[in-house]
Amino acid sequence: MFDAVGPITIRIALASDSAVIAALHAASWKSAYKGILSDAYLDGDNASERMALWDQRLYIPKAGQYVAVAEDGPQIVGFACAYGDEDQRWGTWLDNLHISPARTRQGIGRKLMAHLALWCSETCSSKGLFLWVFERNLPARRFYERLGGMAVEETTWTAPDGTVVPDLRYAWKDINLLTPDID
Repeated sequence: MFDAVGPITIRIALASDSAVIAALHAASWKSAYKGILSDAYLDGDNASERMALWDQRLYIPKAGQYVAVAEDGPQIVGFACAYGDEDQRWGTWLDNLHISPARTRQGIGRKLMAHLALWCSETCSSKGLFLWVFERNLPARRFYERLGGMAVEETTWTAPDGTVVPDLRYAWKDINLLTPDID
């Protein structure tokens, strides 16, 4: 797939990618969660919090964890983190899908989702996929709905800043719906 800047390639994340992934994660939160999480939290030092998380995930990965990055040349412009067969009913849990705020709406998220679906079909016993998305994150919800995801459950999540946020579970019973974009 080609976008406005160049060819996007997907690869497995390396431990040495943790700082770049953490910075992208923090930037994505600041952009996507404005008005959902508190400004004080988003404007604060959540980058160091994300760094601790990604150091742990990439240096000491949990069983079933899969992290992929999307690159435009040498630059990481997006990433996804999933846990295979995490839930008996819903299947693989997509915990993170973040694209650089400057690179949204260029097909990078779709390509990461297709790559993740292919990984699931090859390595997971369950062929379902699910994620949690903030109810007020309408751009993300529309993206997942365009990919065939359906809101199947509502709960709340307590953010690191203490904000209680309505959260929706989106699920795909058939991950093959996500793979038509594989090159």
